[in-house]
Amino acid sequence: MVRPVLLFGTTMLALTRAFSSLKPARSTFFQRRLIQYATSDELKMENIYMEWSLEDDRILHNNRHLSSVRLASMLGRGMHGVEARMKKITNVDSAAYRRLFSAEDIQNIDTDENISNKLTPVKEVLRRIQWDPTLPASSFSVIHYDRVEDTLCETPFEAQNDSISGKERMFVFALPEHRIEAVKYLDRVVWNKELRLDAVFGSMNGKGETIDEVVKNYNEWKREKEEKEERNKLRQVEILKEMRPILEETRIATLKQMSSNLIHSEWDSEGVKDYVKRVLMLYFDAQKEREENESVVANNVEEKEDAFGVIHFLHLFSDLVALLPDETLRGEVLVEVESVINRNQETGLDSSDKTSQPSELPDLNEDEVEEKFVKGSGNGGQKVNKTSNRVILVHTPTGLRVECQDTRSLQQNRKIARKRLRLKLDAFINGDASRAGQKAAKAVTKKAKNKARSKRRRQQKNQSQSDEEIS
Repeated sequence: MVRPVLLFGTTMLALTRAFSSLKPARSTFFQRRLIQYATSDELKMENIYMEWSLEDDRILHNNRHLSSVRLASMLGRGMHGVEARMKKITNVDSAAYRRLFSAEDIQNIDTDENISNKLTPVKEVLRRIQWDPTLPASSFSVIHYDRVEDTLCETPFEAQNDSISGKERMFVFALPEHRIEAVKYLDRVVWNKELRLDAVFGSMNGKGETIDEVVKNYNEWKREKEEKEERNKLRQVEILKEMRPILEETRIATLKQMSSNLIHSEWDSEGVKDYVKRVLMLYFDAQKEREENESVVANNVEEKEDAFGVIHFLHLFSDLVALLPDETLRGEVLVEVESVINRNQETGLDSSDKTSQPSELPDLNEDEVEEKFVKGSGNGGQKVNKTSNRVILVHTPTGLRVECQDTRSLQQNRKIARKRLRLKLDAFINGDASRAGQKAAKAVTKKAKNKARSKRRRQQKNQSQSDEEIS
């Protein structure tokens, strides 16, 4: 957020009041700047540099146990930038470290004695929303994990329960507590299990802010969020300008269309993987076209390969992904981008025309699948032992067979069984190139590296002991 210039005395007060009176016109200002930057040939990165605020550093330090992908999604920044900033705030000699752990900040932390050091359980949060007459329940929603679809879903607070067995009529109360990840008030997250955030009762990282204050100040928070989105648009223009020499104009337009389709569709994990794969294909197509024109630019081939390596491109792409408005979506995309970066770094394909993307799971033809429902066994009572909720699938062309009795719901077991059969069929068709094969190969490689590292350490230890005995 833009801040008034710091002056002294009455001049500062007058300028601050005048600046406050211009707040409603800020969005128009950013729109004009966006048009100016989009049409300018002299776009400079420092014009839209996103400064790391003290609050950003605190979030980064408090959640340093999380992956760089999760932190990038949380802060709306690229993975490379997050990793670089993490090195600064953990370096005792850096200015960022001194600012974060200054005496003034420590005094501020010591004054927060009334903040609870335990996160309020989500069931207490849900009951507060249900029974507090000042809170509009229709404005709240719950983000929870769907174990069948293997993704996070958002459900309105007042949604009726039609999928979980039991007498509870409201879905959010029928939902097991461990599957609830976050609670939202309109667009703002007010409770988050992973971040230890509670802005309903003010515990943990809620820093004493309660839901009454959140509701009261929501319009101000929304306005600041919109200003941030406007600044993100300026950053997007800059990133796309940097990507233009790599992909060329036509592929940039294709990338924009692909991203728009993903944002406005009901995406899932498979859709995200396909999106990242198609983005990579745009890059490799551009590389292939550049190689075909090698005779024209023969003197600059090596420089271009170094500048436009796939790792560099993926880091640039992650900066663009970090600007997506949906935090869940950008987190999923960043996870996939990170996995591709790791695979390319391990196999040394930085400037290659190949990629080790996992194979697509084969589709099932229902005409080739035999399905049976039999009575279950084991724990679960009569719901399991006296109902035919155990699913058996047989793929007739290959003879592959899977069984599923993971849940008490027949429909969920059918979905899980089909997913397992697709994985089994993938391993049958693709062998070592299948997802299971690549995962096993990665585990073997990791084990070999750990073994070699341990052997090297033992040799160094034995060598040091021998040198001590000789001396």
